[in-house]
Amino acid sequence: MNPGSAAEESAPEALLRQIRIKARADELWHLRDCPAGTQVLVQGVATPDLFVLQGGLVKLDYLTPDGRERIKSFIVDRGLFAIEDADLSFGARTLEPSQIVRLPIGWARAQLAQDMVLRQAYADFTDWLRLRKARREQLLLCASAEERYRLLCEHEPGLIRRLSQGDIARYLGITPVAFSRIKRRLRGG
Repeated sequence: MNPGSAAEESAPEALLRQIRIKARADELWHLRDCPAGTQVLVQGVATPDLFVLQGGLVKLDYLTPDGRERIKSFIVDRGLFAIEDADLSFGARTLEPSQIVRLPIGWARAQLAQDMVLRQAYADFTDWLRLRKARREQLLLCASAEERYRLLCEHEPGLIRRLSQGDIARYLGITPVAFSRIKRRLRGG
C-alpha cells in the first residue's frame, strides 16, 4: 500500500519525484495505459524493469504450489514495484485501469550510483518499506483477522471501497467465508 498524506513529502513520494525527474531528462518517462486485469508481472519470471504506478490500483500476489492466491500488498494510485531484476517471487496485476511507467533497472542502478540525492531518497524509501513490511508481518502473526480488518478500515477506507470482498479476505489471510462472518459480527448480526 502507499503512504498516507503528510505535510512533509513522504519517502515514497520523494523517491518517485527524483525518479520522474531523472527519467524525463533521459526521455524514458512513457506512461502506458493498462486496462483492469493486465498481468504486469508473472511470478517466477525475471524482469529487467522497475515499474512506477502513476494512477490506478495494482495487486501484488503470490501463488502457492497448489494454485491458491496470497496477497502481498496493493499499490494504490502511486508507487514503485519490482525493484529487483532477479526472478520474481510474486506477480502483479492491475485491478483498475492504471497508468504505469517501465524503466530499465540497469538505468535506475546507474542513476543511484551517480546521484547522491537519489541515493538518499532510495535509502529513505527502503527504510519506510522495511517498517511497513515489519508492521504487516506483526499484524499477520499477532492480531486477529477481525482486528486486521478493523485497522484496514480505519487506515485505508478508500482502498476498501475499491477492492473485491475476495481480495480483502485474501489480504487479511482468511477465507471469504471467514471474512463474511467477521463482517456480520461487526454489523451486530
